[in-house]
Amino acid sequence: MAEMNGKPHPYVYFDREWVERFRLQLQQDAHLAREWQAYVAKADEMLEESFTDEAEADGEDSQHGRYGPPSEQVAKMGTILGLVYQVTGERHYGGKLRDALLHYSGYQKWYGKGLLRNDPPWHSELNTSRFCHGFAVGYDCIYDLLSVEERTTVRRGLLELGVLPTLQDWVFADTRIHALDSMGHNWWAVMTGLAGVGVLAVLNEEPEAHAWLDEIVRIFPEYFFYKGSVLGNKSLNYDEAGAFYESVNYADYGLSEYLVFRLAYQASFGYTDFSDIPVLAKAGDFLLHMTYPASEQAMTINFGDGHLYRGTIHAAKLLLANGLDDPRLRWYLKEWQAEYGFYDFIQQERIWQGGSNPPSEAETSVIYGDIGWAAMRDGWEKDRTLLAVKSGFSWNHAHADAGSFVLYHKGRPLLIDSGNCSYDRPEYLHYYVQSEAHNVVLFNGEGQLRSDVPRGVKEPGQIFHLVDHAGLRYVYADATGPMSPHFSRNFRHFLWVDGVIVIIDDVRAHEKGSLQWLLHYEGETDIADHHGSVRVTNSDASVIVKHLFPQNLTIQEKEGLADHAPDTKVTYLSFESGELVNEAKFITAVIPVDDGQPLPEVTPLEGHEMLGLRIRSGGKLTDVYLNLRADGRIMHQNCIRLLNGWETDAYLVAVTRPEGAGEEDWTSVERCFIGYGSVLRHSGHTLFASMSRATACLKLSPAEVSVALRGQPYLRAEVRPAVMPQRVTAEGGAEVVSRANGVITVGQVSAMATRRPG
Repeated sequence: MAEMNGKPHPYVYFDREWVERFRLQLQQDAHLAREWQAYVAKADEMLEESFTDEAEADGEDSQHGRYGPPSEQVAKMGTILGLVYQVTGERHYGGKLRDALLHYSGYQKWYGKGLLRNDPPWHSELNTSRFCHGFAVGYDCIYDLLSVEERTTVRRGLLELGVLPTLQDWVFADTRIHALDSMGHNWWAVMTGLAGVGVLAVLNEEPEAHAWLDEIVRIFPEYFFYKGSVLGNKSLNYDEAGAFYESVNYADYGLSEYLVFRLAYQASFGYTDFSDIPVLAKAGDFLLHMTYPASEQAMTINFGDGHLYRGTIHAAKLLLANGLDDPRLRWYLKEWQAEYGFYDFIQQERIWQGGSNPPSEAETSVIYGDIGWAAMRDGWEKDRTLLAVKSGFSWNHAHADAGSFVLYHKGRPLLIDSGNCSYDRPEYLHYYVQSEAHNVVLFNGEGQLRSDVPRGVKEPGQIFHLVDHAGLRYVYADATGPMSPHFSRNFRHFLWVDGVIVIIDDVRAHEKGSLQWLLHYEGETDIADHHGSVRVTNSDASVIVKHLFPQNLTIQEKEGLADHAPDTKVTYLSFESGELVNEAKFITAVIPVDDGQPLPEVTPLEGHEMLGLRIRSGGKLTDVYLNLRADGRIMHQNCIRLLNGWETDAYLVAVTRPEGAGEEDWTSVERCFIGYGSVLRHSGHTLFASMSRATACLKLSPAEVSVALRGQPYLRAEVRPAVMPQRVTAEGGAEVVSRANGVITVGQVSAMATRRPG
């Protein structure tokens, strides 16, 4: 239980001792002084601002009304004018803030009147939370400037218009409307967190405040631990690895406002331990992996309701401010050219003083299996290539986009998500959140049920078996659940090797119909032919999209809407089957173009119960084989096929050898990928074997054999190279068990034994 802190104001984020230290820093640090002068200039501009009358704020009949401008104004004034007053001691800054607090204390409510039509009525919304924060910081900063009567007026406004309506709607058992299941996303954290800051601001004046604070602190871990609901058809909030399911930008919002509360709690009680909510230590990884460094402007992976050019700066700063030191987050802030603000000054040492390093080359790929996201890149330098895949839940801010993907290359978005628009526009629900606005496969022009976003998809998509090893990257998405009204099988495999991203779609419909493979892009297109090949160019960046199978596809241009611009029409492409089918295998080569480098040569391969392609690139040949017999079409028998000399039951195989090496010489293979296979043999020699089908990537040389292994929670595999190497390594959760008599045994025992292996 939190004890009354007994500290004099200010104390919510800083105290008088900090003010004295900061004044000295300004004299000694030229850079800090420049940033501070820019901050003071903002305060000077605020001195000329007028306040919004309540009649204007309440003039629109909606849940937010027109309360946004006044709530944002008082939130900014609380931090900017409040801090400038404390540091400079100049009363006109505090006086303007006092006028704002007294003015907005005179409102009758801090929410849009549309909330009153809810059943039961609500009495708080996101604007209420902003009012709470502005009032809390403002009251704390100018406490000494307020008369006793003014303190009572401001405190009553904060409590009766902000804190108590929020806690009564969201926290108190006797009155609350919401559970984590009803608003189990960013709203709950924002509302409760900023109301909590309001509670901290009156901790010494309000006798009941310490009990309210204890309840907020007790409940908050449940929000982060919430794992969803089958009966309520709700997603979990946070992936075990730190990702937030709604979108990157909503992760920034919800996480930031909790961390704002946590930072205030730290300042009041000295609490810095993150063990109560372990996912906070991982949340920074999500922010990092969802960004794309570019020379002109960094970008975000904008799945769901996000923004391509808006980073998660606030959450990154506040993680650092709360004591989670991570040099990668400082690198992130520099990539986004983050400006100084309130928290930068009060926690300058934590946020800006320390190491700044990009993520390591061992961190180029990530999978968030709980929410169905994955990202793969070929490096962290600016303008590299990034591929991201999504196949998860659909509800609220998470779109009907199971199996969709985006591609950024040479600092530009090329293959894109359509984005979103204002939520009150009809185009938001009718287009942006629907499947046709994403890079997916449709059946008879239809995607996921149109009710999936407002009602929630019953069977979410999933992502499995990320591999990033020996220059090969792989992941696959199962989008069958979200597309189950049309498909009994809807798998999408991404194999990125030798400069080519191979996308394999394995679809089986309940009945015959037409299939549409959608491609949304940014820039201009050059359609080389009308049977599946197109080049997309955005400024100096290009990518070639070449369909190898089926070979009778036609390209149709469709009309879509621009990101955050629903009045602007754009074109996207639909690659369509020429006949009605109930089963198809799409094999597509996506080739990012690098200036001065020869394009990889891609040619189709076809044989008995096999489709594939050959990639000729950089003096290497990689053959990719799709075993058609392994797609579930047979029962009880294993699906062993002979694929150009390779005997295997694997669904997918890719072998790389030097150009010029004989195809029959299996010993020349330098890298081998097995996707869902238990055996791979050539010329009577078993190269790989496991009792259950596994996904593996082998790097083979006399100096080293390295193995990446995915599959069942308990798994052992044997590798029998042509020559026993000097060194054997395994990556991820796998380990080398033994090496003897020409056999390398690799094992994996996962703690996730109850998780579906895929």
